[in-house]
Amino acid sequence: MKHLTSILLLTSLLAVSMISCGGDSTTPTVTNAVTTSAVPAETEAVRITANLPERDFGGEEFTFYGRIYAGGDWSADDILIHSADGDTINDAVYERTVYIEDTYNVKLGVIESQNGSIGGMVKPLLLAGDTSFQAIVSAVVDAGGWAAEHLLWDLNEVGNLDLTQEWWSQKANSTMSLANKQYYVTGDIFIVDNQAIRMVFFNKDMIEEFDLESPYTLVRNNEWTIEKLVEYSETVQGDLNGDNTFKPGDDRFGTMAQGSFGSVLYYASGNTITAKDKDDLPYIACNTDAAMTVMSGISQLISSCDAILMSNENTSTDSAWPDNVRHFMDGRVLFAPEVLLLIELARNCPVDIGMLPPPKYDASQDGYYCFADNWCPNVVSIPITNAKPDDAGFIIEAMAADSMNNLTPAYYEVALTEKYARDKESVEMLDLILDSMVLDNANIFGWGGMEGAVGTAINEGNAIASTIEKRISATEKQIAKTVEKFTAEE
Repeated sequence: MKHLTSILLLTSLLAVSMISCGGDSTTPTVTNAVTTSAVPAETEAVRITANLPERDFGGEEFTFYGRIYAGGDWSADDILIHSADGDTINDAVYERTVYIEDTYNVKLGVIESQNGSIGGMVKPLLLAGDTSFQAIVSAVVDAGGWAAEHLLWDLNEVGNLDLTQEWWSQKANSTMSLANKQYYVTGDIFIVDNQAIRMVFFNKDMIEEFDLESPYTLVRNNEWTIEKLVEYSETVQGDLNGDNTFKPGDDRFGTMAQGSFGSVLYYASGNTITAKDKDDLPYIACNTDAAMTVMSGISQLISSCDAILMSNENTSTDSAWPDNVRHFMDGRVLFAPEVLLLIELARNCPVDIGMLPPPKYDASQDGYYCFADNWCPNVVSIPITNAKPDDAGFIIEAMAADSMNNLTPAYYEVALTEKYARDKESVEMLDLILDSMVLDNANIFGWGGMEGAVGTAINEGNAIASTIEKRISATEKQIAKTVEKFTAEE
């Protein structure tokens, strides 16, 4: 959770009473922040600051290589901003930029990638010893690849960085370290990690129309389970055109989701494809009897339910929305499992939208778990070509800490008063969702294709045990190869 209590969230709400993942491959451009001596707007009396000494960088330039691309949902536009324009998020990033530049006499800049996938763009630069940038903001999958090639600094060895601080995501840290080394990190320094969390949107009007118990009440009473999602989906399913078939766009469905739905539900059960042992080394965790019982149980519920449709298709020629999102926004779907970012893009949707965490596997589960994949969240890392990693650690730590004074509060203000919460219950749900992010190194590194294969088997009702068995050998070999790279002497 990004350091805001439910009480504060509720107060903010009452006071004001997918999605594209691609990019082009054009030549990167360099943009420098405009340094100004203007004093940012007055903030709270007590400003959150990192435990750093006073420092004057003497006007030195500090440049990020950023995953910034036009029209990209996961573009790292929250690295720095050139000027204020009245937009809450824009101005919060601008305030942070001005504060960092003025406080430490440093000039921040960014090389814009113009592409969402930058793994293959950055690696040749690092191998060639390029020193034009001091830090990188990228997708998790790209950073994982560089880390395995020893092209990044181990952040545990970088001075001025304290990854135990509250402005760094501790749940993400616990996954992203391997062999007690951590090469990339996320937290308050960005908002994209929040936007990338997968949860469930629902049509509140349809709940009322069918006189169903509020899903919010189900969550409070520990009754929001996969069985309940299936039950509600079957209740609202309707052959609207009377042709005795159920066709997207013509009829009403209970749930429409992307093809990753099986994986999302498996992670929502609290299980993972891989886990780590006491030495922070990964191992396959999905081949236990308990895990396979959960996967089989999920599969039996969703694969045989024709009120649930799972597809990555976009059959519209005049809409960028995938089918599952478009039909939900048209009011023909009750549940839409999606990334949290959807609510921002659907702010003018006529459907009265509610928000939920993914359902539990059963009521005995200890909590909620919201999956974030290897493509959507952004992380920051320090390239091995940077001869002064401690300076980079200083700037990154200062930016992350200061984000708690501006970017994080601004994100919640926008989320609660302009885009997200259409009812007070959403405050409770956001609290659960944003405190429950789960990543898996099986997904980050793609070991043996296990994660995708298991998700597909769950969706389609295939033989899960044999699916896992077929991939164990390849997965173990790839895990061992990654561990060898991480533990090899550099």
